[in-house]
Amino acid sequence: MSFIDLGLQGAFADNIDAAGYETPTELQQQLIPLMAQRKSAIVWTQSAAGKTGAFLIPAINYIFNNPLTEHQGARILVLTSRRDRVNQITYTIKRLLGEGQQIRTGFIVSGRPYQPQMRLLRRPLDLMIATPGRLNDLVDNNKADFSHIELLIIDDLTAIHKKGLHGLVDRIIQQKPAGAPVIAFVRHDEEVTPYARNMLPNCEEITIEDEKSQLLRLPQLVHQADDYTHKLALIDYILDGLKGKPTVIFTVTSKTAKSLADNLANHGHTADSTHLLPDEERNLEACPILIVPDQEDFIPDLSGYEPVIHFELPEKTDTYLSRLQSVLGIERQEPIILLAGPSDRDCLKKLEEFQGEPINQRTIPGLEPKQTNRHSAKPNPRTNTRKPGSHPRNPANGEKSSRPPNGRGKPTNNSSATATARTSGAGAATDDKQRGRKGPYGRLNGGAQRKQGAGQQAADAGYEIGSWEKQDYVPKQATTADKKVVIRYKEKRRNLVK
Repeated sequence: MSFIDLGLQGAFADNIDAAGYETPTELQQQLIPLMAQRKSAIVWTQSAAGKTGAFLIPAINYIFNNPLTEHQGARILVLTSRRDRVNQITYTIKRLLGEGQQIRTGFIVSGRPYQPQMRLLRRPLDLMIATPGRLNDLVDNNKADFSHIELLIIDDLTAIHKKGLHGLVDRIIQQKPAGAPVIAFVRHDEEVTPYARNMLPNCEEITIEDEKSQLLRLPQLVHQADDYTHKLALIDYILDGLKGKPTVIFTVTSKTAKSLADNLANHGHTADSTHLLPDEERNLEACPILIVPDQEDFIPDLSGYEPVIHFELPEKTDTYLSRLQSVLGIERQEPIILLAGPSDRDCLKKLEEFQGEPINQRTIPGLEPKQTNRHSAKPNPRTNTRKPGSHPRNPANGEKSSRPPNGRGKPTNNSSATATARTSGAGAATDDKQRGRKGPYGRLNGGAQRKQGAGQQAADAGYEIGSWEKQDYVPKQATTADKKVVIRYKEKRRNLVK
């Protein structure tokens, strides 16, 4: 099935295909015809594949089929719970329309001046995106009128209800015309489920397959890595094979995302982390390799067919599912790639336990891991760290300590003397290793890390004992070395552009 089969305008369907949306997802196949028939619906999902396109495509198609030249206020209202979601929806609209078609859009979020937003509510907009906090303030001040809206879309009713802003939803539904449909995306909850059904008693309900079943249908591959450097070599090889194809890379922390972008630049790949980019550039069109850290709580809007690489695995399975919310439910051939280092083994084990089956593993010739056991326990650095010859403080019951009772005294037999000699020899060897490991300027090198020339100045300030008694005594002046100025600079980072 293609989008043209869903009754969309031909030019609009061509733009959708050019944007990378090849075939409609399961949710899009069910929701787009319902919205075309002007029916209200409750969708029991929050992270289904193609969710944003599922309500934007029929909404934009409705605007094209029913143009109005003169009207006041927004015709379609999209209510979402997060500011970053506003940016995602705005980006998806631009992507769906392309360059040939345009609609009038606006958004209302907190942190912006009130006066421009009050004027925006009176402008003839086709579609408005709003967060409930600021919109609720405007409604309380009687600055918003919803008596002329033609479609209401609630992006995440569960989150809005949890924030205590469901009263705003009730007021909008009371003011809207009776024929205006409502589309609500809801996650099952003890409080929200009955509230949603009471709010929309005679609506259609759509249930999408659970996330676990959708995840099992996704092709996934694990590449084992020995350390961070090994991961870099693996991802460099993988990106070379993709040949500039837009790619999303997930990390856990923003720090790792920034260092990974720098390291990839050294390997000839231009990558950017989302936490260092403005909102309008957090997409694969502006940045062909996008690094997304979990700390930013931002998920880019994808068509579902882009290469996805997990450079680090999250501790929680829900975070892993959140990363793939735009990919779940899509039939794709290219596998999701997971790079699992020693610190990712436990996370990989949790993920495989959640899926109920192991993820296929693959090795790259020349980049094979030294440690092949994917679930091997990490070595405990605290085990067996006692120095040779040292004694436990509290020996176990029934064991005799070789230390004398009073902590003093000499060994009374030859075996004890031999053990003492071994201990002293091992201690000397350990000291040599420490000195070698710490280097020439280490703590064990007799203060060599101090400022160079400090000891020479004290020696050259020469004073000869009794010299002051001589008649031709002239005090010696301390020799002063010429000052050396060292200029430290950091070379400006340069992005490599292919």
